[in-house]
Amino acid sequence: MVPPPESARGDQAAVRAWVRILAVHKRALAAIREDLEHEMTLPRFDLLANLVRSDGQTLASLSRSMLVTAGNLTGLVDRAARDGMVERRADPSDRRAWRVHLTAKGQRAFRDAERRHAARVARVFSGLSQAEISTLTRLLDKLRTTLREPDMPAPSRPGSAARAHAERGARSPPRRTRTKP
Repeated sequence: MVPPPESARGDQAAVRAWVRILAVHKRALAAIREDLEHEMTLPRFDLLANLVRSDGQTLASLSRSMLVTAGNLTGLVDRAARDGMVERRADPSDRRAWRVHLTAKGQRAFRDAERRHAARVARVFSGLSQAEISTLTRLLDKLRTTLREPDMPAPSRPGSAARAHAERGARSPPRRTRTKP
């Protein structure tokens, strides 16, 4: 039997690594969700974390940073506002826009959830030494950098049709969707 060419073995190894990344991600996310979601959903945690980093964002900027659609984000913000975690305020520089701000209740809820989250993440990584965690981090950073290279396709994000059109160098017009009259 002839062994597969070197490139095929490399492809197989890459696929095995990819499958392991997905499996670890799935299990780690389930463990984190289990601890966190007694008090808060992961999407709400992500919303509050984004506002802790940069309070007063527009829905559009939150949608981009959270990689969620505007429709999903609107519902998430509505529920968080209903629960007193965030509030919408008119944008003083653009009367058409609203900015989302964290309330004191939202800040407290995030700090509590962040502590639980950090403790669970530490338990997820407890089977690795500090040196192994450092190596893993370096390797993941290297992979992330590779994914940012120009020859890699950009991830699809809400509102990226114009960006994709620009990246194609205007060779062909962006697809248009038909709307009912």
